[in-house]
Amino acid sequence: MTIDTSDGTPAASPDRPATPKTTPKKTLRPRNRKAQIITVAREQFGRSGYHNVSMEGIASAVGITAGALYRHFPNKQELLAQAMLDGSSSILAILDEVDRTDSKVVFTALVRYGLDNNFRSLLFDQEARNLTPERRTEARAGVREVTSRVAVALRHERPDLSVPDSVVLGWALTSIAFSPARHRTTLPRKRFEALLARLFDVVRTAPVLPEEPAAQPQPTSNFSHTSRRESLMGAAITLFDQRGYRSVTMDDIGSAAGVPSSSIYTHFGSKAEVLQAILARGNETLRLGLVQALRNADSREDAIARVVHSYTNSVISPDSAIAILIEETANLPEEAQASTHIAQREYIDEWVHLLGNETADARATVLATISMINDLTRVRLESRQCAIEDLAVRILATQTV
Repeated sequence: MTIDTSDGTPAASPDRPATPKTTPKKTLRPRNRKAQIITVAREQFGRSGYHNVSMEGIASAVGITAGALYRHFPNKQELLAQAMLDGSSSILAILDEVDRTDSKVVFTALVRYGLDNNFRSLLFDQEARNLTPERRTEARAGVREVTSRVAVALRHERPDLSVPDSVVLGWALTSIAFSPARHRTTLPRKRFEALLARLFDVVRTAPVLPEEPAAQPQPTSNFSHTSRRESLMGAAITLFDQRGYRSVTMDDIGSAAGVPSSSIYTHFGSKAEVLQAILARGNETLRLGLVQALRNADSREDAIARVVHSYTNSVISPDSAIAILIEETANLPEEAQASTHIAQREYIDEWVHLLGNETADARATVLATISMINDLTRVRLESRQCAIEDLAVRILATQTV
C-alpha cells in the first residue's frame, strides 16, 4: 500500500548544509544494528508470514551476512519473539507520552504509529503459534496491554461501559487503527487519518453493546465423512490453522484424517493442492453466504446486516476455511494466488457496491471492518458475536448513500 507521508520537511536543514559530494564516506557499523534487524524482521513477518521469511532474507535486507545476524539472534523463532515484543513496547512507549484518559488521543497515536511504520500488530497474534509457550504468553501480553490502554481511556470517558464491553471496543479500535497496513487501498495521509477518526467516533459513541444470548453447548457427533477427500480437507484445515501450512506434512494430514499414507495421493497430488482446494472452498463459502444474504434482504440496511452476519458466521465456524484464506494464500503457486486474490477482490467489491458509495474511502472502510471482525474473533472474542456485528454495521453505515 502506498501512503503519502511527506510533511514538506526539506532534505537538509537550512543551518546544516548538506555534506559536499567530494567528502569521502566511511562505512561504519551502526550502533543500532539489532534494532535495525528487528525492524526489518517485523516488516517481513507482517507482510509474508513467519514460514515465508528466512534468516538469510532478513540478513540480506539489512545488508549483513547471515552469520552476523545469528550473532544477534540464535534462531528465527527468537527473532519473531523479539519483533513482536519490540512492536508492543514501541507503541506503549508512545502511549506513555500521551493523555491516558483521552481515548481520541490514544487512538490517534496508534493510527500515526501504524501509518509511519506500516505496522500490522494484530496479525502477529496468528504468528505467535510459532513461539515457545513462554514467549507466546509474553508476546500476547504486550498486545493486550496496548488494547487495554484504549479500553481504560474509554471507561474513563464512559462510566456506563462494563469492563467486557470496553475490552471489545478496545480491540476494535486497535484493529481499525492498524488496518491501513493490511490492504492496498491508496489514500493520502491526511485523508486516511480523517477517515479513521470518523470510524473512531462511531465506535467510541456506540451504545452499550447488545447482550449476548446464553451460550448453548455445541452438540458433538460421532459421524464422519465417508469421503476420504473430505476427511483430508477437514484435517488439513485444523492443522493449517493450529500450526501453519509450512509446519504440516501430508503424512500429518493423513494421520489426523485416519487415511493411510498410501491413499493420500489418490485424492491430492500435493500439499499445495490441498491448500488450493481449501481456499477455493473458503471463497465459495463467502460467495454463497453473500448471495443468500442479498436474496433475503428487504432494504440496504437489512442487506448490510445480513452480509455482516454471514461473514462473521463463516469466520467463527469450527471448520472454517476463512482463517486459512487470510493467512496462507501466499503459499499457493503464483497462478493459484492470482485467482484467489481475484475472488477475494470480487467479494470485497460486493460489499463496497452494497454501500452505494464506490469510493476509496468506502473500500478502506469495508476492509477495516472485515479486519476488525477477523481480529476480534481471532483473539477469542467470538462469544461477543452480536456486539461485533453491531459495531461492523455501525461502521459501514458511515459510507452508505
